[in-house]
Amino acid sequence: MQRITASPGGGLVAGLVIAAVIMLVWIISVGVDGLGLLSFLIRLLHVAGAIVWVGFIVFINFVQLVALQGADEQGRACLAKWVIPQVAWWFRHASTVTVLSGAVLLVMTGYLLPTLVYGSGVYVPPSRAVLLWLGVLGALVMLMFVHMYIWPCTQVVLGLRAGDADAKARARARVAFLARLNLILAVPVTLTMVAAAHLY
Repeated sequence: MQRITASPGGGLVAGLVIAAVIMLVWIISVGVDGLGLLSFLIRLLHVAGAIVWVGFIVFINFVQLVALQGADEQGRACLAKWVIPQVAWWFRHASTVTVLSGAVLLVMTGYLLPTLVYGSGVYVPPSRAVLLWLGVLGALVMLMFVHMYIWPCTQVVLGLRAGDADAKARARARVAFLARLNLILAVPVTLTMVAAAHLY
């Protein structure tokens, strides 16, 4: 057990193995069709990506930015070296995985390109469609913030792009502002996505 819990990777692998065993036993016992299993796995990836993405939005706003504001130069340098690059990597890639897997789900469930995929239109309840597309729009705006604005500014803060002290200060302020916007959007996006899936 100590070897498993010695690193986050070991813990993740152990969790995945347990989950895979549960799913395998369930599939053998009950059975599932191939398309249903594929849809489930993509949805699982989508939900996992969203958990990581929104989790890091919360972490950035309530932990990282607060720590940066209260830290001295040595503390900021430590955060910039050990914490912020890891957060930025997970944050960026989780947003990409979430949106791409969501796009695949839109196609598979008939919300997007139904005639191309299924050969005919697919009936989608209007109430569900409105909620879902509102969530999609918000998620795309959030993705744009991440890749077009937050990450380039973070690169300046980390010294991966050229910038003097004033440029780094402006970049830090812009990251904080956009992180707040992402937090604001994350709440209604999460609400509309969950409501579209479970309210109707």
